[in-house]
Amino acid sequence: MRTWAVRIAAFVLVLLAAAAVVAVVDVRGQLPDRSTPRIPGLEAPVEVRFDARGIPTVRARSLADAMRVEGFLQARERLFQMELARRVAGGEVSALVGAGALPLDRGQRVLGFAGVADEAVRRLPAEERLDAQALADGVNAFIASHRGRWGLEFQLLGLEPRPWTPADSIRVLLLMHQQLSESWEAELTAEALAPLPAARRSFLLPEISTDDVLVIPDAEPPPAPSTAGLLTRGAPPSAPLSVPPGPEALDVLGIPLEPSGRATPPEVGSNGWVIAGAHTASGKPILANDPHLGFTAPETWYPLRIELLAADGSVQRWMQGVSLPGLPGLVIFQNDRLAIGFTNTGTDVQDTYREAESGRRVEHIAVKDGPAETLTVSLGRHGPMVRPGLALHWAALDPSTLRLPVRRMMLATDWASFNAAADGFLGPGQNVLYADVDGHIGFRAAGVLPLRAPGDDGRTPLDGSSTVHDWSGYLPASRMPRILDPPSGRVVTANQRLIGTASGFHWPSSWASPTRARRITELVSGEGIDARAVRAMQLDTVGLVQKEVVERLAPLLRPELSKALAGWDGRASADSRLFRAAEQIRRRAYEAVAAAALQGSTITPAQLDWYDDDPTLLAGVRASPEAWRRAGLGERDAVLGAAVRDVSLDGPTWGEENRLKVRHPFGRTGGLLGWVFNPPAPRLSGCDRCVRVATPRFGQSMRLVVDLGDPEATTLVLALGVSGHVWSPHRTDALRDWLEGDLEGHRSRLHAPAVGPALVFSP
Repeated sequence: MRTWAVRIAAFVLVLLAAAAVVAVVDVRGQLPDRSTPRIPGLEAPVEVRFDARGIPTVRARSLADAMRVEGFLQARERLFQMELARRVAGGEVSALVGAGALPLDRGQRVLGFAGVADEAVRRLPAEERLDAQALADGVNAFIASHRGRWGLEFQLLGLEPRPWTPADSIRVLLLMHQQLSESWEAELTAEALAPLPAARRSFLLPEISTDDVLVIPDAEPPPAPSTAGLLTRGAPPSAPLSVPPGPEALDVLGIPLEPSGRATPPEVGSNGWVIAGAHTASGKPILANDPHLGFTAPETWYPLRIELLAADGSVQRWMQGVSLPGLPGLVIFQNDRLAIGFTNTGTDVQDTYREAESGRRVEHIAVKDGPAETLTVSLGRHGPMVRPGLALHWAALDPSTLRLPVRRMMLATDWASFNAAADGFLGPGQNVLYADVDGHIGFRAAGVLPLRAPGDDGRTPLDGSSTVHDWSGYLPASRMPRILDPPSGRVVTANQRLIGTASGFHWPSSWASPTRARRITELVSGEGIDARAVRAMQLDTVGLVQKEVVERLAPLLRPELSKALAGWDGRASADSRLFRAAEQIRRRAYEAVAAAALQGSTITPAQLDWYDDDPTLLAGVRASPEAWRRAGLGERDAVLGAAVRDVSLDGPTWGEENRLKVRHPFGRTGGLLGWVFNPPAPRLSGCDRCVRVATPRFGQSMRLVVDLGDPEATTLVLALGVSGHVWSPHRTDALRDWLEGDLEGHRSRLHAPAVGPALVFSP
């Protein structure tokens, strides 16, 4: 018996080993190969070389040919990411995974992205439609030439990707609109606060704070902080930090608009700043950008460099940066003349209307292993009904706003040509940072801004039974705020309120807390700044809010904790127990302040938006006990003391709580698939209010630093890596630099030496 047991065990081990070998061979068979099939429409040979991190350099005779090969390369590394994106946008995920995805699909079908995308393609300018088709040609060349080798995910699902179309690219664009500008649910929260006095509503939903960091200044006298009506005699606030604009800012902003309000943004943000050469070591501008998005596997961005060649093979123009898989060209980039970066403005481009149903749309949702579902979508005069009787008017559902002007932006050479190109960008509201080799720096807002009726602020649902509250169009692109060469020599954007009243109007936006902008303004205030210093700034972990709150509440803390925090530098290091305690204090103090102000409301602090709650918190902890009593909030020290008294240093470090939790779509439930598909989960330094935004599921999606004094030394640090394939050497090879930093910039140069032979695509 024992001999047979041994034999059976040995046989099982052999089977397991054989299965493992088959699995390894199968997985490796899905990795990108070196084939170069014919791409329809290609007009001349295109060469592609890869650096040690798998980042490609595409050498082509035309930008159209470069975009065709870009489509092939995107599909080569990210086809499942692209497939999932177009299905999420169109509400087609249930066909892949079953009825569990129906809630997601229903919501997307209500919005109707598929129909909007189809109509948007018909309205695209010819040049933009051709660029989208060029990308599709490359994607489809990969799909057709790699049957059964599209990626492990396709194999596990038994899925064959359908051909890519320009409308699919618009679907990807619509997903970015959704991530960056969806805010309508905040209008319901604001409406629920209506029973509270106006001063309390402004206190809880602040638009203006004493800490604002402005790019376009406020006119004199400046507007009162949103918290002033409730707490008028608190402790003196810190002085506002502002970056005054040059004369051009006021020349283009003479259009009067009614003040508008705040809406809750999704979990998005970004840092971006530019420093003029007068303050840098190289004597040329430095531009830095780190977009903050939800972490995904594979990651958001696909990096590449494009070199456009003359007839003799010399490089005429070049451009490098990051693209979004599924979209043509580069989004954040530099070329041989200039560099641009983006941060989210949070422009309010959604309004809800209470109105009667005026029509219906029928949607049919395919469901894997189940019957198809028929969904009837109610339509109002202003748009689809997102709640019974509540219609959504959203600029993104207007096909005329869905544009892809990437070609003109990538080929811009100066401030004038850049602005002409940016005027065609009608996407989610963005702050665009600019620097060029001639030494100029600038800022402009881009996107669309709805022109609302006088008195409408977009903060609560409107009566849609008549045309009184209808939009009258959009602010002309030529009127978007912009500045060139501000006297301060610095522009700082971090989603804060940055367009002041000197512009002639209030910008309707979901402004973030000015915390990050305040800290960046401190960091860039020096002289002789070099690229290494800027890379270090992007890694800064000082939490200004946590630091101030613990200082002001020190008498209310446990004596041993108060002593430990005395003189604390505010840094959110992964090994710090002090920051973990400080973050608990900040969160509990805010909840206590908000709960006191919410007396008489059915809304809880948890339903309010974290994005801009720091002005409320800081006003509360800066205010005197007398101001609290006068405002009817109770006894200040008793309320705040009860909230923070039991916080201690016992427990884990900050990094043990703040671990990276990136989940691949196949690894969301953990287990074996999680082990296969999910990236590592290291401890993170940083926080959601630090310059280094780093939380388990949201943070710096990449870090870019461009010194125009040495344009070829640009650094780009991705969160994970170029590839989306399991077992690819480039799937997570950027993670170390993202975690530790690459201050010297040796490992993360965007233009790095090629490794291995080139791929050559022939017409």
